[in-house]
Amino acid sequence: MADKVKVAMIQLCGCSGCHISLLDLHDKLLEVLPNLEIVYAPIVADPKEIPDGIDVALLEGGVRNEHDEHLVHEFREKAKIVIAWGTCAAYGGIPGLGNLYTKEELINRVYSTESTDNPGTIPSEEIPPLEDYVKPIPDVIKVDYIIPGCPPTPDMIASAIVALLNGEEPKFSTKIVCDECPRKKENVFPEKFKRTFEGKPDPEKCLFEQGYTCLGMATRAGCGAKCPNAGVPCRGCYGKTDAVLDQGAAAANTFANAGEAALEIPDKVALLNRFSLPAALISKKIK
Repeated sequence: MADKVKVAMIQLCGCSGCHISLLDLHDKLLEVLPNLEIVYAPIVADPKEIPDGIDVALLEGGVRNEHDEHLVHEFREKAKIVIAWGTCAAYGGIPGLGNLYTKEELINRVYSTESTDNPGTIPSEEIPPLEDYVKPIPDVIKVDYIIPGCPPTPDMIASAIVALLNGEEPKFSTKIVCDECPRKKENVFPEKFKRTFEGKPDPEKCLFEQGYTCLGMATRAGCGAKCPNAGVPCRGCYGKTDAVLDQGAAAANTFANAGEAALEIPDKVALLNRFSLPAALISKKIK
């Protein structure tokens, strides 16, 4: 390529894990960076304003306050390609569980807990007002691509960047984590669900069938089933596949086959939509 691709990156309501995953490319960064010109990246520099002429904008994190919303609109205006980078950007992520409460309840919890004798003062100066709820970036602006994952794997980020450099569309798995998981499945349903630390799972059998709350059946593949391979139930961090509208609803369809055992699971909403509540068909609690 004659000209370098101008790339902008930003962290909104997220943890910067997607940025760290990009750095985890290590030596592979040397293959990608020569073709890129990073023109905006507050996490590593201190730019004063978003420049014009951005080729690719990688937006990490969801929209939690008015400033976040202003920024994503500005990136949409100034970038040719906008990517919702990671599960928080694409579906709301863990911060999206805040949608189970009003913003007033959240603020009061932070600044006026029962363990605090002197609650202090709620900030009001030079603090962007919170939106009522966390919103995924695709709910605010049109995005061109979504790179799922909390965080996406370094290889997934690299393959997406390389595809764009070559003028191609990034491709992501349309399968589910169960398709990547080598554990044996017998198509049975557990009589009881248990916490991850309860007992020692059989290293060869399906975790869900052993009674662990694994969400592999409702979660997009791409991670290589790392958690189930390590004996830990999938938590759903890659979000939904393209074939379903709601990750939690897709998981609930399977869990419901366990009958009474599923009814005994506490906090079902936070379990089934842990990473994707703001993108769910019912995306918040209304009081």
